[in-house]
Amino acid sequence: MADTTALIRAAIARAGQLATLPEIALEVMRVAENPQATGEDLDRVLSKDPTLVARVLRIVNSAYYGVRREVTSVGTAIALLGFGAVKSIAIAASLTRMFRGGAVGASFEARELWRHSIAVAAGARLLASHIEQVDPSEAFLAGLMHDIGIIVELQACREEFIAVIGAVCADPSLSFRAAEEQHLGASHEAFGEALCVAWRFPVALQRVTGYHHRPMQLPPHERHLSAVVHVADHLAASTGLGYARTVDSGEVSAAILLALGLTEADLEQTAAALQAEVAEVFPMLNGEV
Repeated sequence: MADTTALIRAAIARAGQLATLPEIALEVMRVAENPQATGEDLDRVLSKDPTLVARVLRIVNSAYYGVRREVTSVGTAIALLGFGAVKSIAIAASLTRMFRGGAVGASFEARELWRHSIAVAAGARLLASHIEQVDPSEAFLAGLMHDIGIIVELQACREEFIAVIGAVCADPSLSFRAAEEQHLGASHEAFGEALCVAWRFPVALQRVTGYHHRPMQLPPHERHLSAVVHVADHLAASTGLGYARTVDSGEVSAAILLALGLTEADLEQTAAALQAEVAEVFPMLNGEV
């Protein structure tokens, strides 16, 4: 265990030297997690980066958020969509650049992992509308973040990550996490959770990155967000959106659906909507529209 912890810490340190979230995005998260913070505080932090403000406003004004009049300021966006939604949009707009690590062999490309992450985010947002305990904007951000540990592996342990990709290509029955343990000594869940701890992200996001493949191992009061992302992960994989070899085959367990109060009809409805959701959100977050 000590060796694994040291390995992960070293990887996080190396990844931090290669690419991190902009400081402004980390500031946004810290302000948003301060119970005394106000919309004015968030507006003030975002105003330090006019380019990010422009991207946030472009996203807010997209059809995806359904705002009926043009929003020209962060303050108005907060008033219309809420503090949490604008926070999530700002972090999402900053994440894109981390998923530009290029291709590894013929089967992995960081851009396609980003597409998968967007599909999971969109699915989690849709599913959260059925679940009282989960905020849709938080679910969206959690979905975007869930596989961030793979980016740590790609940036900090590239040779070992290439071996992982080669192993799962050679053996379709081999789980991605088993290949990670074999070649890296830890899974992307462990790397992702450690990165969120290092960034001082909320515990809820730490849990999602660390437990999205096994949400029922969390205490009942902590598992809802991770479970929503777990379900969305499977839906995104089943619809073939982006790089989804990380998702174990098989259906979502009945116990997870029961814990969330979701029905098969909810899953079918969400899966049917995903293709169109990703077609809209992907270019929006990439700054293409």
